[in-house]
Amino acid sequence: MRKSLQSLKVTVKTLGLIPQQDLINILNSLQVKVADEGDLTIILTDNYLHPDLESINQQALASHKPWLLVNPLGNLAWIGPLFDPDKTGCWHCLAQRLRDNRPVEEFIIRQRDNKISLISPLGFSSATIQTVLNLTAMEVFKWIIQGKNQRLEGMLMTYDTLNLQFQEHILVKRPNCPSCGYSLNKTPLPVVLGHRKKAFTSDGGHRFCSPEETLKTYQHHIGPVTGIVRELNKIQGNALVHTYVAKHHFRSVFDDLDSLRQNIGGRSAGKGRTDSQAKASRFCEAIERYSGVFQGNEIKEEASYQELKDKAIHPNKCMNFSEKQYQHREEWNGKNQGWFQKVPEPFDETRIIDWTPVWSLTAQDFKYLPTGYCYYGYSQSEPLDCWADSNGCAAGNTIEEAILQGFMELVERDCVALWWYNQLVKPSVNLESFNEPYFEQLKQYYEGLNRELWVLDITSDLNIPCFAAISPRKEREVEDILLGYGAHFDPKIAISRALTEVNQILPNVLSFKEDGTTIYNSSADPLAVKWWQTARLSNQSYLVPDSKIIPKKSNDYLQLASDDLLADVKLCQRIVESKGMEMLVLDQTRPDIGLRVAKVIVPGMRHMWKRLGAGRLYDVPVSMGWLKETLTEDELNPFPMWM
Repeated sequence: MRKSLQSLKVTVKTLGLIPQQDLINILNSLQVKVADEGDLTIILTDNYLHPDLESINQQALASHKPWLLVNPLGNLAWIGPLFDPDKTGCWHCLAQRLRDNRPVEEFIIRQRDNKISLISPLGFSSATIQTVLNLTAMEVFKWIIQGKNQRLEGMLMTYDTLNLQFQEHILVKRPNCPSCGYSLNKTPLPVVLGHRKKAFTSDGGHRFCSPEETLKTYQHHIGPVTGIVRELNKIQGNALVHTYVAKHHFRSVFDDLDSLRQNIGGRSAGKGRTDSQAKASRFCEAIERYSGVFQGNEIKEEASYQELKDKAIHPNKCMNFSEKQYQHREEWNGKNQGWFQKVPEPFDETRIIDWTPVWSLTAQDFKYLPTGYCYYGYSQSEPLDCWADSNGCAAGNTIEEAILQGFMELVERDCVALWWYNQLVKPSVNLESFNEPYFEQLKQYYEGLNRELWVLDITSDLNIPCFAAISPRKEREVEDILLGYGAHFDPKIAISRALTEVNQILPNVLSFKEDGTTIYNSSADPLAVKWWQTARLSNQSYLVPDSKIIPKKSNDYLQLASDDLLADVKLCQRIVESKGMEMLVLDQTRPDIGLRVAKVIVPGMRHMWKRLGAGRLYDVPVSMGWLKETLTEDELNPFPMWM
């Protein structure tokens, strides 16, 4: 012990107004040698994002010497991490996560072009500072005599000086870190698929492993300090209704107060028939959204659409806006607050922009889409002619699982668009025929809320089961009609997804005044509130089942799913190609997370948002015999799908 204490020297420095002598005195009392140049450097600071820490980090990486960060101020003091250049992540790895978890501060800094943190520690005294310094010195002492200390190395400890509680926050070493990571591949790689046996098929989708296993593997990414997901909170429910909200980093192309409010309030909400499925669903969607945010190290190519020729995909083949929508975009955008309802500028085929390579499963080659269409928060120069959305994006335990989930979302949105905008009257589904107790229990629960609940079959020409769940209030002028959708090879799972999506939205319409009128949350989407207040079964007749068609039963549906995720993906691809379309995949997996994320793209398939360009939206209802003739754009449902 004495040899270690005698041979290893510690340096103490300060950034800010924290005196270093107190810590030096405590270290000396433990017989720890303190010197101007030591084997370990301790930095005392009131700001873990202090600009000078960048150069300190670079020096430590170059010298391969460990260093420790400590903030003893405030009612929540921070000790660590101890950065070891040969073992742990570096300060840059930490800083990226800290910034992502401070959306308000980072927004103000961007607006003011100021790199100095705005957070000032509150609620501390000389006694609490001494306590934290004593704790720090003792942990350093342990590290010296033991040669290691798992509470410090790659770990940030927070100490609540009010309730005397510790909490540990893992520092993830980011392979893609610009300071300590490896050089990222600058050549695009094909998406290589393999056989993956399914292990979980009972709720939400077909998975490589159970929701519990997924959460166990990736739960270290949940946390307010170093986590990808700041919070994962359950909305009050019951044994039938399980909903979680996740708060996480997200950056829209519109860097404004409205986007900031959404970022603070929670960007994702999860659903499931069980608590673990709802929790895993929300966590995975949060990771999916995070992985789709542009970070700057993505592979891209600079060119114009005309220069790329056949390799490029025109973004409006994916967005599907009409010429009329482009012509009247200024008037439309002025009346609609939500960014997902906005219409961009027409795409300039001669402009030099960044293009992202996406792998075509159909052509077995790379095609190119604008980077602004592929990633959230990509900084584009004016005019804004396309932007990213989450359609077709999904996270999974394997890339095959992510692709399958993402494609099923494309199918769901496509079916909804065909049904909604053409206002097609569809048959109902006999839920009892599926012999699923949950379905009947949920109907009874909604009955107790004075609501009806039924399911429509809105399956399209793709013949993949897709359903819309409908729930209006009974005996009230304002019906607060809820909608939920689901698509899957397994019709029971597709129905379950539609029903649990209604569960997810249900809390928005459960608060009432004494006279029975609904109290809507002030943060609710204005378009959604308008729908709840004005939509009636009497003026939205396509929500009512077709009385001329016998309700669909479970034995009306073929079992298309296999026990192999790859086989299911291949079937998806064949279905797409049979309709003359192409299936593409962008692998958005981030190496510091591990959970696979894919953006599946099928040009021509429709989003459920109001995008009224020519194509399937008009052609399929006629070819399937649902309509005698094609509707005009003006004849389509005027109310935009608000979900």
